[in-house]
Amino acid sequence: MAQASETDSLAFAIASFVCGLFLLERGADSFVDSTAIVAKRLGVSPTLVGLLTCGAEWEELVVIVVALGQGQHSMALGNLMGSSIANVLGSFSLGLLFAQKMMVFDRSSKIYSTALLGLVSVFLLVLYAVPADAKRMAGIGLVVAFVVHVTSVTWLISKGILTAPEDDSDSDSDSDSDSHSDPGSDSESGPTEQDFDLDWDGDDHKEKDVTRSEPEIQDPSRSFGEWDEDGRALLSASVKSSGERRKTGVKPHKPLWKQVLKLMFGFGSLVLSGYVLAQSARVIGNQLGLSGTVTGTTILSLATTLPEKFVAVLAGSRHQQGILVANTVGSNIFLVTLCGGVLFIWGGDGDVDETKAMFSLSEALVMWVSAAMLFLVVIIGGRRWMGLVLLCGYVGFLCLEFL
Repeated sequence: MAQASETDSLAFAIASFVCGLFLLERGADSFVDSTAIVAKRLGVSPTLVGLLTCGAEWEELVVIVVALGQGQHSMALGNLMGSSIANVLGSFSLGLLFAQKMMVFDRSSKIYSTALLGLVSVFLLVLYAVPADAKRMAGIGLVVAFVVHVTSVTWLISKGILTAPEDDSDSDSDSDSDSHSDPGSDSESGPTEQDFDLDWDGDDHKEKDVTRSEPEIQDPSRSFGEWDEDGRALLSASVKSSGERRKTGVKPHKPLWKQVLKLMFGFGSLVLSGYVLAQSARVIGNQLGLSGTVTGTTILSLATTLPEKFVAVLAGSRHQQGILVANTVGSNIFLVTLCGGVLFIWGGDGDVDETKAMFSLSEALVMWVSAAMLFLVVIIGGRRWMGLVLLCGYVGFLCLEFL
């Protein structure tokens, strides 16, 4: 009976974890998309919005905060370090594997990867070298570093020194319809193929209406009968196109308060899903005999970085090396600065030092080596065999964690 109860508990925890993961991704998409729309309506710089939404690990931050609130410092730190490793060895590697040819990275990618290597080094130094009573100040410094990073990159992009990161969201949300309906969005995103066809048809029909003679306007049935076959086909196409435009016409954009409400809903979904994931992951780890450290570095980090893996595969197959690097580097900079700063501020009274003792130097070494490997690949160029080596390294890391 006890064994059956444990099995039911494990099954329920796994089901809750999967549901929480779906809610997390949905909430993250809603939060990010609504934030971008609200910021655009309020006149915030598109570059700043891109930096805060492209590669930003908001869902990771929520999971870490919830874990810290539950006193699970080892899971929070494990999730941070595991996600950082997974983004490089598990996601960036897939982008290289799916690339059809060698990837040559631009100057912006090299600057981003260099900054990441430096920030990872600083994070590990704070974790292992800074005394417990100074960790809270170091955490504040990391949060400030995140703000400085966003500010400086925004300035460098405005000067043309860096290339702005592209939005990697694959969500099917209202942001698309909002961008089409917003009068100022055409200049930013450009017309789609459908928009082009509709505009072309509209201009053509307008020209035909202007060139029609006055008798034709007064007696359209007579003019239709006198038209040749091409003219009748054109009129038929015009009627059909007008009907299609009425069916697929651009909807007016939602009021600002509705977007704010959607933003709040997305944030609430993030908080709720973070709680569900942290609780269910803890139960799964306990049922399988895993420590909070191993649970955070393997199960939790592997699940929460699934979107990055999908983006990396698409970026690699389409040879979008800029998106591939922005996706990986942006996520990891967010982790080691903002998430790391919150971790040190929250656990500045010695909890982080106690948690650090649960980690061997191997996790820290793998985290630093993964950032160094990313830097090296970006400098010399990415090849498929490099992706295979990185992916094999990630599989080996997971196996060692479970042993």
